[in-house]
Amino acid sequence: MKKIITLAGALALLAFSCGEEEGVTPQEPDRLEPTSPANVLKDVAIAFNQRDVNLLKAMLGPNFVFYFDPRDVGRDIGGYIIPESWSYDEFREATTNLFSRAHSINLTIDVGHVGEPGAGEKSYSVLDIETSLLVMVDESSGFLGEGFGDYEFEIYQGKTGGKFWRLTKWADKRYHAGDASRANEVASVGVILAYYRY
Repeated sequence: MKKIITLAGALALLAFSCGEEEGVTPQEPDRLEPTSPANVLKDVAIAFNQRDVNLLKAMLGPNFVFYFDPRDVGRDIGGYIIPESWSYDEFREATTNLFSRAHSINLTIDVGHVGEPGAGEKSYSVLDIETSLLVMVDESSGFLGEGFGDYEFEIYQGKTGGKFWRLTKWADKRYHAGDASRANEVASVGVILAYYRY
């Protein structure tokens, strides 16, 4: 992968995401109830950052699909040709490998523009949500994927009668459609995940 960053670069990026009080990032909660699409995305980020495979699985619908950025489709990543999409099982395999092999993981999803579904809605979509993934392979080098995600959610009936949301689609985009100048400057989340496919 072309986008290898140094420890100094990674620390500089992480410094921007630290809280203002003494430069310390607040501790993430263990889990939020998936009562809204925003909470589902927050839980997905928590699952990545805490390497919690079970939490990630709980946030994904059974028909979940991950779509790669169209410009990544067909790329050869260490002998693996990136397809158009991954099924739930393929995505789970890659993320399980990522969680067990990476030195550190920092997934950030900007949920500030996710909004709320209307009353009675059973599905919900949001477009162009800023998403970044920093994966350190060791203490001094790693991969940075930046861009946007389109996300879709569906509401499910719980065993006890309650309703909850699950993520059913994640479409990865390296950059916003109106920002073509950045097309070759950033890696994608999907390419990083593809490195951990096997």
